[in-house]
Amino acid sequence: MTTNNILFIILIIFFIYKCNLSSVIPTLKRLRWLFVSILILNLFFNSDILDIVNLFAAIEKIIILIAIVIAAHLFLTTTTTQEIISALQWWLLPLTKLGFPTERLAVRVALILDTVQTAQSFYTDTNSNISDKMTELFAKVFIQANTASLLILEIPKLSMPPLWQWIYPLIMLMLILNDYL
Repeated sequence: MTTNNILFIILIIFFIYKCNLSSVIPTLKRLRWLFVSILILNLFFNSDILDIVNLFAAIEKIIILIAIVIAAHLFLTTTTTQEIISALQWWLLPLTKLGFPTERLAVRVALILDTVQTAQSFYTDTNSNISDKMTELFAKVFIQANTASLLILEIPKLSMPPLWQWIYPLIMLMLILNDYL
């Protein structure tokens, strides 16, 4: 299974959950210089001659990064805070036997993910210089932190995920192992 197929599968899942693809485009636009630098560095360090194989390898790495960004966006838009807390607690369950406070970590990670989405909405793409943008963003985040109301979060009762949800990791594992078998 090639990376193009993986990206295609992620896009199909994106449309199944009825997510707006235009909401991920600004994120990909902001990463355009990262993609160009990966392309240039990969071509520069792989060989002395501009080879078509190296070009395709660089493009494949960029497609993988785009797929990761789209998958992360899909995760953040379709998953509630309660579901994230529950999933993190379930995955960190072995650490509770060692005395690690998994509830606190799960709640902190979920709140950070919510805050990141809020902070992204503050970002304005104006033509001002970068220092003005960062100053404005910092001021908006600081004001939001001081004026935000307290949230009451319920930590859900820990239960095993439904069996049908194990299909996703199995599909990903089959896609990964397909390249090596």
